[in-house]
Amino acid sequence: MYDLIMVRYGEMTLKKKNYRQFLQKVTDNIIKKCKVLPKLTFRKTDYRFYIYLNGVDYQEVINILDTIVGLCSYSLCKKVEPNYDDIASEAIKMIEEAKSKKEVTFKVETNRGNKSFPATSIEISQEVAKRILPHVEGLKVDVHNPDMVLSVDLRYEGTYIFVNSIKGLGGYPSGIAGKGLLMMSGGIDSPVAGFLTIRKGVNITAIHYASPPFTSDMALQKVIDLLEVLAGYTTDGKIDLLVVPFTDIQNAIHTKANSIYTVTLMRRAMYKIADKICKEKDIDIIINGESIGQVASQTLESIKVVNEVTNMPIIRPVATYDKEEIVEIARKIKTFDISIRPYEDCCTVFVPEHPIIKPKIEHVLTEENKCDLQPLIDEAINQTATIILDCFNKYSVYSRDNFNI
Repeated sequence: MYDLIMVRYGEMTLKKKNYRQFLQKVTDNIIKKCKVLPKLTFRKTDYRFYIYLNGVDYQEVINILDTIVGLCSYSLCKKVEPNYDDIASEAIKMIEEAKSKKEVTFKVETNRGNKSFPATSIEISQEVAKRILPHVEGLKVDVHNPDMVLSVDLRYEGTYIFVNSIKGLGGYPSGIAGKGLLMMSGGIDSPVAGFLTIRKGVNITAIHYASPPFTSDMALQKVIDLLEVLAGYTTDGKIDLLVVPFTDIQNAIHTKANSIYTVTLMRRAMYKIADKICKEKDIDIIINGESIGQVASQTLESIKVVNEVTNMPIIRPVATYDKEEIVEIARKIKTFDISIRPYEDCCTVFVPEHPIIKPKIEHVLTEENKCDLQPLIDEAINQTATIILDCFNKYSVYSRDNFNI
């Protein structure tokens, strides 16, 4: 019955001067991801994108569209002739197939993009409904709270009908907004922060701080698995993961500083490393999964002291979210079950029972100076390994000397 999928664009339609650029990017992303289904053909207009199925199972296409940012919604459609009888005839078949019970309420909504059609949107909806009602058993009109909405989209390129719309991811097309470095812990929050940033058109590189032997190979594998899920929401299915050896830095902090400052000093070291890598790789922002007040290192006082080490913009997409809200997104994007695997990351190493929650910068600097961290930070950067993750193929590892992943 369905011969095409109609795609509507997301919030990029608000960006008037950049509209053409955004439009081209999102349509390129759709075509690139749909290359695995070579029978598909495409047509682009200013306000719609059409995917002609040509015998391809529509669910395969929807599975792909579910991973593409910059889309408002999409619908399984039938193209019909622009007259009442043909619209009603095909609509009857569509409604009969979509009915889930004997008695169903419906209404007709018309979008009259083609102004040459000789009636108003309301008149068209009324005329189509009149022709449908006598031919579908148990069908009644309810214009306020219907079980089903038949949409009639009259456009210059054709007339289309459909009964369902699938909500897209929204946001901006992948790669339109620059580059970000995602601080990836392996917990629930950082993958969600990464997804929300990808959704705003940012290409991400991930950084993970590993502390062998205190953290296991399975902790690193958990991060890899999470990023392969996130890579599925990018255009090319790839994300680079930088793995920083963090053991010597944590040992120095643990043995030389007051234990209540362990978390603060560790976070400052992480940001110093992230700052230098961003500048080396021309990355625009640092991204993390911090949520205000969730743990000791995420109080406003702690965030302020940690931020002092960098002038890079730091984006915290889940800063104001409740944990339940973050978990809900994690479930939707399919990272939650991976995040709760029982393999701890370096953030749990040497954490004191009562870490300081309102650190003062002068006290932090005193403790930091005891540790002489800068040589260790430089060495960690030099020994950072890169893993190229590809959600469609096996990942490859390019490791610097003396660091075994």
